Amino acid sequence: MRRLLAAGSAMILAAGIAIVGSSPASALPSKSVVAVSPSSEIVDGQWQTPKGIFVVRGSSINLVSRESKIPVRIQNNYDTELRVHVHIRANNNRVSLPKAVEIVVPAFTTVNAQVPVQAIANGEVALEVWLTTFSGIKIGESVGLEMQVNADIEFVMLLGFGAAVLTLGTFGVIRTLRKNRRTLAEASV
Repeated sequence: MRRLLAAGSAMILAAGIAIVGSSPASALPSKSVVAVSPSSEIVDGQWQTPKGIFVVRGSSINLVSRESKIPVRIQNNYDTELRVHVHIRANNNRVSLPKAVEIVVPAFTTVNAQVPVQAIANGEVALEVWLTTFSGIKIGESVGLEMQVNADIEFVMLLGFGAAVLTLGTFGVIRTLRKNRRTLAEASV
């Protein structure tokens, strides 16, 4: 039985390797380029990472406090450390952002630039992020990020948690006092 299972597993594995070997990526004509994401592409059927430094597109950001730092992911594919400025511009005045944040990105790494932000009002904010050199020369293309601002939710959740703790504490004290009164009354009888 074990030999039968081993033989069946080997056949399934061989079939899987044969299917992978005949994938659409290997069927691409030579020197063709298919863009997959801002940070990678397929060249001659193999994944290639382009040279450069750029902002990596991220998911939507939820800001739930009045002041915080939002992460902006920067990828450096050069073989040397680079010092750049990260710029962010909002499409409305619901948040206050600094003019630029300086960051050092080591060679062949991806780092998170922590950009301070201050919430002014609640709602959706579209952010435009780009990189520049010290002399102000723009590097690469701008990247759009979405941010949802709910600045008051942190305070409301803190009040709700405090009220729940206070309520549970009050019920616990009342229950303990009643229990102690009963044991005293039973002991005196």
